[in-house]
Amino acid sequence: MLKKQVRWGAELGYTKPVKPLDPKVEQNQHGLKGSLKDGELGFSRMVTRRVARKDAQDGIPTSESITEDQWSEREQQIAEKAERVRRGLKTWMSATSASVRNFISDCTPGAIYPEQLKEAIKAEESEYRHYEFDDSTDAKAHHEATVVELESFKQRFGDQLQKRTPDIKKNVEQAIAILIFIMIVEGCFNALLFKDAQSSGLLGGMMVAFGISAVNVLFGVVGGFVGLRNLNHPETYMKVLGGIVAGVCVACGLFVNFFVAHFRDAVEVALHDALAEGSLAGFSMFAISPSAVIADMFPNIFGLDSLVAIGLLLIGLTVFAIALYEGYDRISDRFPGYGRVWRKERAAYEKRQQVRNGVRDDLSDFFTRSRIWFETQQQRHLAAKREIEKAMNLLETRRDIAVEIAARAGDQERSLKVAYRQAHRRARNACRDKLGEQAAVPAYFDEIVTPNIPPLDTQKEREQANAAIKAIENNIQALNIVREWMESHIQQVQKGLSSIEERVGGHIQAMRDKQHHQRQEHQAKSA
Repeated sequence: MLKKQVRWGAELGYTKPVKPLDPKVEQNQHGLKGSLKDGELGFSRMVTRRVARKDAQDGIPTSESITEDQWSEREQQIAEKAERVRRGLKTWMSATSASVRNFISDCTPGAIYPEQLKEAIKAEESEYRHYEFDDSTDAKAHHEATVVELESFKQRFGDQLQKRTPDIKKNVEQAIAILIFIMIVEGCFNALLFKDAQSSGLLGGMMVAFGISAVNVLFGVVGGFVGLRNLNHPETYMKVLGGIVAGVCVACGLFVNFFVAHFRDAVEVALHDALAEGSLAGFSMFAISPSAVIADMFPNIFGLDSLVAIGLLLIGLTVFAIALYEGYDRISDRFPGYGRVWRKERAAYEKRQQVRNGVRDDLSDFFTRSRIWFETQQQRHLAAKREIEKAMNLLETRRDIAVEIAARAGDQERSLKVAYRQAHRRARNACRDKLGEQAAVPAYFDEIVTPNIPPLDTQKEREQANAAIKAIENNIQALNIVREWMESHIQQVQKGLSSIEERVGGHIQAMRDKQHHQRQEHQAKSA
């Protein structure tokens, strides 16, 4: 289940899962302990007859005894035990009934009205639509401004652009990676060629080589991006500036590569001289004067004496040409500013689409959580209905148990009293001469002993359970009605969201048509 729940359903239905009834009402809490909880009074018939014969010999109870407090001690003990069982069963059933009534009351949900629930769903959905309106309005305004800027750019430089779609470089990092790669390649080649020209070996050669390669690539990129691209600029001063920058960078790039090649020739000559003089251990290429190398470059700049120098020149010129092309065509569009305004319009369009998708995702998440709420509530309503029936079954089962225990206790009470009175009558008749006037048995001996079973009625609980089940069924019906309405409403909303993209495209095309029509009118007036 989602962590974030719908607000409109926070107070409706069941907020928590329905748990089974656990009455926690035991018989021993109500005096039914030991044999009493089974209806056993704990008196022996044989002992009861023996006590009855002894009481008869003593004339107890008297012949005039009528009320219960005038009965014999044994009869009062039997009646007291039986009454204790009945009292315990009654309080046990009362506590169980109270627990069941409380459980039914807790399981009875508040009424759910379909129309009110629909309005609550619409109210929370309108909040998302309010955010959608604010965000989409801002995104729409920004996108329209970028479209106007792009169309104005096309209208201003239409002759140079010739209705050409800009070459958008979506992955500028790739061009940068290529420049770094060729710089590393050139540096590695230069390091191999310079490693014998100084005392630091390959590591020193790499340091020198990477420095030269970085300068070479820098001149190429600046010459291509700032110089050659501005030659396409419609403004004359920008073309002049681009031509100057391109000329300077190309000249510097050629000069650096030819200087490195002639410097390598000078290093080669110095190495042979040091070898002939036997001073190779103290040789360093940094002792060679750059001014002397520059002076030797002219007038024959192509006069290279070693294959190593020619290799350095070819590698350097190749890397310089690649860097020049990368700066001219691979970083942005060849026409200055065209790629920028086009990317700006595309970014605004993607932002607008992102807002639309964000609204769709928010509403989709809202409707998903709403569906989950309906499914959860239906499951909990059905679970509550089952648990109420189970609670009533438990109550009726306990009532049957209580009736059985009370009947068993009543049967024992009757049999013990009958045994006592019959034995007492026989013994009293046998002692008639001795007892004299007290020989007659009490008149209450002729009464019929009837077991007293307490009333254990569950009609009140059954009525409450029926009312709760009816309320649950009404809520389930209301949930089904609102669920069907929500599914149809979700389909309508999704259709509306799907048409947003078409409306956006149509809106953009309408703006472009308007700009084109204005351009034609302007050209007609100018003619």
